[in-house]
Amino acid sequence: MDEIELNALNFLKNKEYDKAANLYLKLALKYPSTEKYFITAANCYDAIGDKKTALSLYKKALEINPDSTTALLNISTIYYEIKKYEKALKFSNKVLETKPDNFSALLNIANTYYANKEYNEALKFYEKLYELNPNSYNAIANIANTCYNLNQFIRAIEFSKMAIEMRPNSVEPYIVAGNSYAELLKKDDAAILLKKAASIAPNSEWVCNSIASLFMKMGNYKQGLGYAWRLFSLKNNITADDHINFGYILYEAHDEKQTQLVDHYLTLWEEKYPQNPIVHHICCALRNVQEVQTSDLEYVKTLFDGFAPSFDNILTELDYSVPQSIAEFLKENLKTKLFKKQQILDIGCGTGLCSEELKKIFPNEEYYGVDISEKMLNEAGKKNIYKELYQDDISNFLTKNTTKYQTIIAGDVLTYMGDLKPLTRLLAKSISFNGYLCFSISKNTYNKNEYFLTPSGRFVHNISYVMRQLKHCGFEVIKTEEKVLRREGAKDVIGYIILVKKELEVVFE
Repeated sequence: MDEIELNALNFLKNKEYDKAANLYLKLALKYPSTEKYFITAANCYDAIGDKKTALSLYKKALEINPDSTTALLNISTIYYEIKKYEKALKFSNKVLETKPDNFSALLNIANTYYANKEYNEALKFYEKLYELNPNSYNAIANIANTCYNLNQFIRAIEFSKMAIEMRPNSVEPYIVAGNSYAELLKKDDAAILLKKAASIAPNSEWVCNSIASLFMKMGNYKQGLGYAWRLFSLKNNITADDHINFGYILYEAHDEKQTQLVDHYLTLWEEKYPQNPIVHHICCALRNVQEVQTSDLEYVKTLFDGFAPSFDNILTELDYSVPQSIAEFLKENLKTKLFKKQQILDIGCGTGLCSEELKKIFPNEEYYGVDISEKMLNEAGKKNIYKELYQDDISNFLTKNTTKYQTIIAGDVLTYMGDLKPLTRLLAKSISFNGYLCFSISKNTYNKNEYFLTPSGRFVHNISYVMRQLKHCGFEVIKTEEKVLRREGAKDVIGYIILVKKELEVVFE
């Protein structure tokens, strides 16, 4: 061993990775056909967090030896860590071509599918690992966790208990088993396991979240909110999603008439985050503060970014009927033109549910969508409905817009606005003469106000107020229908589908 390699090895043993990396690079340049120096240098760069350099060095090692298992696995791991899942799978599968039972490659593939929420595929590979080594804690614990995500709760409990026997001080299997029992409504069993998890890791965010959820399901709102609030003291970086999730829990408690308890945490929340617009909006909704004229844009964006991956499934479960109703209203009134495509704008288009229904009836028109949520637009783009999609707040988009659309549709969009005067003016400006506007609103059953901010954070409207705004903007009402729009919990959400036609060009001050 020459002096450079000896010094490099000493630096490596002492975890002085930057110094070791420099020396291993020198060795790699000195011996360019020796794979191990490139790999060890890459390991050092990976250890100090420079994954880009590490990746390039692993690939250099692969050029020297295309079958290097170590290089292939490390490349796969880095791609997994930086969330380039297709590439992670590619390099792990390359290992399996020559070594079909390579445990590390199979684990990489399983973890990659799991991270990408492809749980069925992940489970196949975790089960393969279990077949190869029935004593692998990694395989057993991951089967438990994946089964939980697939709603296979009994099997999740079975494998969690196996993991607990192997490592009784590991917190994860207690949480998975506890949450599985909670889903099966075996709350006492769930409480025992989650309390054990709390004794092992009292400052675990996962433990606090699981216990909070369990107490809420048990109707113990004091403990549930207490653990949910404790999460805020444990987290280093509170995200918009964290605020939205806490708001959901407060809304659930509010719905169960826990007024005093909810007000206590609203006060704490506002005191700790006085400038946060999401906190402000949710607090106003839960306290029935009616000075709010429209939903905060950050609140709406965060809300729908979180919903995006499962949005269509959620609304199916809630019997959401607005897209079909809008399509039926326009089917009866919108006439196709033989030699000209009509331009249809879908505002607050989300994942494209309304345009998807409308395109079944009018397949040859041009569809355009605008939404504030990038993740919702990503889902909409997969459906190949729209000619163009725009990420923007709809009011800002319509303000800048110079196109005259033949039809504008809006499914459950106005529920995030109270004062409709600014929007209806913008819509009138953006619709061509004799063009159509079809949309839904939720009915104000709370009081006689023109609009009302409900505890859910959404607005409901008085139908006479909406009609007045439309008339002032030159629209003639063609058809309205009062109906159930969707369910919200155990309640029906009553609202209206409204179709209007632009009959006058109105000049606004």
